[in-house]
Amino acid sequence: MKKKETKIKETDESVKEAKEVVQITTRAELKAFITEVHEKVLKEQSPPVFAMAAMQQVMTLENIYDLVDSQSKEILQEIWVKLSQSGFHLRKPPLLFGESEA
Repeated sequence: MKKKETKIKETDESVKEAKEVVQITTRAELKAFITEVHEKVLKEQSPPVFAMAAMQQVMTLENIYDLVDSQSKEILQEIWVKLSQSGFHLRKPPLLFGESEA
């Protein structure tokens, strides 16, 4: 397969994944979801905008305060920092960085 065709196929798969809405109701589901996003962000397998969409989905969960534990919080912080470094102008959410840093 040619390089251009491969790139198009990868982009199509990323778009398909981004359109899927993941239902997160437990800490284990949250951890699995954000771990996958984290790996893709670090390996630059998905465009940052898809990671931002995933973060939006996570941060707007009704029970996010109940689902986030210290390990998940650390992963979410790393994703947030990586997104900030990629050019997004973001305010630090109090859930991840505390009230004083927001």
